[in-house]
Amino acid sequence: MPEGDRPATRIALLELDEERRTAREGHALLDEKRMLLAARILQRLGALRRASADWREAESAARDALRESLRRHGLQSLEIWPERHAVLDLHREAERVLGIELPAVRPELSIAPPAREPVDPSPEAANCADRHSELLVRAATRAAAECALQRLADEYVRTERRTSAIEQVLLPELQHEHAAIADALEALEQEETARVHRARG
Repeated sequence: MPEGDRPATRIALLELDEERRTAREGHALLDEKRMLLAARILQRLGALRRASADWREAESAARDALRESLRRHGLQSLEIWPERHAVLDLHREAERVLGIELPAVRPELSIAPPAREPVDPSPEAANCADRHSELLVRAATRAAAECALQRLADEYVRTERRTSAIEQVLLPELQHEHAAIADALEALEQEETARVHRARG
């Protein structure tokens, strides 16, 4: 007798055939989704690399500008330098890919003039402030790229698990159950044939 709750009947075999066909179709769709996600991940990985390169360039420029400003004014003067209030507006431009919302931002930085003018203004200090403001913009772009890539990666892992579950668990179980019912039906037919022969004899 087959393992499981299905009776050994032709109808059960037909039901199993339908389930196996549905499982194969689901597996094919998930496999296609997995490939599309992999392509998008590679694309977004390139975007993250570019954003990271921009960030590193901006970070290096900000570090150099800070060094020049320190050389010109000294640490004590910079510690009491008038603050500039910067507001970073992040305009969201999300994209939906395979049902996943991938964040993207268009940062806009607005800087209000300081409440008071510095005692000893200099191009070095102004450049230092500008470079660190630019670093904020690059950070926002990089963060959005990282978030989008992480969402794609998470969805890829979920899709991979579902695909593997169908391929390695569900389909083998359905195949095993189908074979068990088919063997049971064949045994019943052989018994019935033998019974008919005995009755005729």
